[in-house]
Amino acid sequence: MINNAIEQRAEKLLIDSNNFKVPVVPERCAEYLKVTVNNVELEDSISGFLAIKDSVAQIGYNQHHGKNRQRFTIAHEIGHYVLHAQSDPIFIDKNEAKSFAYLYRDGNSSSGENFKEREANNFAAALLMPRKLLLEEILKKGQDMGIPALVEELAQSFEVSSQAMSIRLSHLNFFNYENASME
Repeated sequence: MINNAIEQRAEKLLIDSNNFKVPVVPERCAEYLKVTVNNVELEDSISGFLAIKDSVAQIGYNQHHGKNRQRFTIAHEIGHYVLHAQSDPIFIDKNEAKSFAYLYRDGNSSSGENFKEREANNFAAALLMPRKLLLEEILKKGQDMGIPALVEELAQSFEVSSQAMSIRLSHLNFFNYENASME
């Protein structure tokens, strides 16, 4: 389920932006890419968006959402920018006097039904929870604490939700839901 090309691109961005440490600061990655990040007033069903105008990119994230969700949204939109925005924007608003390209994250994004949304989610997970840093933290914290406690500790360290951490560990085959053990 892991796309090695996405993993490598996220890791390269972390290294290039001098951001390969726990917790990752997604805004630092955006700054390195020269993408502006702003908290904005959005309806609750929209987590964020990527707007590109005249090759200038801006990420907006919902100011009313929790910190962990905002971090994931920023990383998700960075994923769209790195993976999709240069060649194939998802939405173009042609009603404006000046054309904007929009990519946005809403409730459907988290379900992963759209291929580009799944890719952006995978990029966000790889950016915020890099495999190498997860391995280091698991070794530091030890495996004797039990799966639920370890997932919670890792989620707090990486400043992501427990659900995001559980999914990431599962996708990396670190965690087996069926028998609730680390592999």
